[in-house]
Amino acid sequence: MIAAVPPSPPAIETLTIQRAGDRWRVTSSDGLFEGVFTDAKSAVQCARAEAEAHPGHILVLVDIRPTA
Repeated sequence: MIAAVPPSPPAIETLTIQRAGDRWRVTSSDGLFEGVFTDAKSAVQCARAEAEAHPGHILVLVDIRPTA
């Protein structure tokens, strides 16, 4: 009799949102996802949707305050 191998837990990947000049960049730690947005709200919405679609993804916000 062969014992069933339990499934491995999903890898944890991060989605980082950070200012890139006058734009906002979303990147994944595995390098498979990247996007550039004109405003922070759009970047957060996209990153949130991507994280919800892939279990194991978490969001990281990097200083989203506007610069003077």
